Parts: sequence; structure tokens; C-alpha cells
Amino acid sequence: MRMRFPRGGAVFVSAVFLFLLTVCIFVGVFRWSGRARSTVKLDLEYYLLVREATASTAGSVAGDSYLAGGAGYLYDVGGETVVVLSCYYTERDATVVQATMSERGVQTTVLKRTRGNFSVDGGGGKSARIAANAKTLDSCARLLYDTANGLERTQLGQDDARAALGGVVQSLGGLAEGNGESFYGLWNVELQRVQRRARETGEGIVFARDLRYLQVALCVLNLEIERYFA
Repeated sequence: MRMRFPRGGAVFVSAVFLFLLTVCIFVGVFRWSGRARSTVKLDLEYYLLVREATASTAGSVAGDSYLAGGAGYLYDVGGETVVVLSCYYTERDATVVQATMSERGVQTTVLKRTRGNFSVDGGGGKSARIAANAKTLDSCARLLYDTANGLERTQLGQDDARAALGGVVQSLGGLAEGNGESFYGLWNVELQRVQRRARETGEGIVFARDLRYLQVALCVLNLEIERYFA
């Protein structure tokens, strides 16, 4: 399920840059604008490669997908459960892998999902902070995507993978700490949940499928971000 691969050193640079970016975002002060509602401005687009499942087969399909190298992430789509194998940033990348999976006898579907603007209670400070959260999650997800690809191609090693995970753990922790107040309570719980899994992943041997799971989890959080602030 690999598509593009960075050079080893790029991961270390990206991890450091990601952490510094998060710090810079939250050093600034988001001012209250006084408006009753404000707009969170986002333009995110993901292509999820999924296998269909039923309530009774979802667990086994997820397990099989994970053992085969996919994320094995359970995701609800309109009341139906699907198993996400991986998340891509272009339709072409997703369909190329879909064709490869089909040749192996595994039928998949590509789901295009977007996250655009939405409104929240509160002024521009809140909407700007939420947008910064989403964009940082997107950066973390892309770092994990590149690292997973590099591991599969053996262009990256365990130290590279742990460096990338360390950058993600620091970034998610910085987001939750910077968010602070109760308005972000439910969202912070999700950030901390993924942060905890990322930290635990880095404590053992890191596999590409584990990085894919975390990447998909972050992409799904971004897709569903509006409901945490409705």
C-alpha cells in the first residue's frame, strides 16, 4: 500500500519542523472577536481505501487487513461499518493501490471524503485555533504516511520511525495543552487517545501498519472535527 517514499533524513527534518510549527502556532494569542459565531476555514481532502464489512464480520476483516499490512481501522459511513486499509491524498494514488489489491483478489472501494468550512459558537479566536488543530493533525498524518511508506520500502529504519512518532506525540500533546479550556474537552480526549497509542507504538518494534492505523485515525478525526464543536 505504498506510493511515495522520502529519504531517511527528511523524516528527521519533518519531525523537528512539525514540532516547531506546533509551538509557533500556539505561542501566538488568538483574540476573541466578540461575534456569536465564527467560521472554521478548512479545505481537506482524503481518499480512503476501504473493504466492506458487516457488524458480524467487521472484526475479522479488520484483523485480516491489519495482518496484511493495512490499517484495519473500523469506520462508520452512514451507519454502515467499513474497514479502512489506508488513506491517500490523491485519487490517483488510491486507485493505483486499489488495482493492485484487485489483482490479489481483494476487492476494495475508494471513498473520497472532504472537510470544508463550518461554523462554531465563539469568536475568531476559537475558529482559528480549531483550524490550527486540524492543520497540525493533517501534517502529523502526512508524516506518518511518508514514514510508513519508507519502512515498507526499507528506505527508513526503526530510529526514523520512532523519530516521526516522537514528533507526532509532541505535537498532539502541545495541541491538547494549548487548547486548555473546556470548550475543547471532547476534542482533547481524542487527541490524547491517539497520542497515547502513538507513544505505545514507539515503545516496541514499529511496523508500517501501525503507522497507517495512526495516520487513518488522524484523518478520520479531521473529517469528523465539526461534531466535537457542534
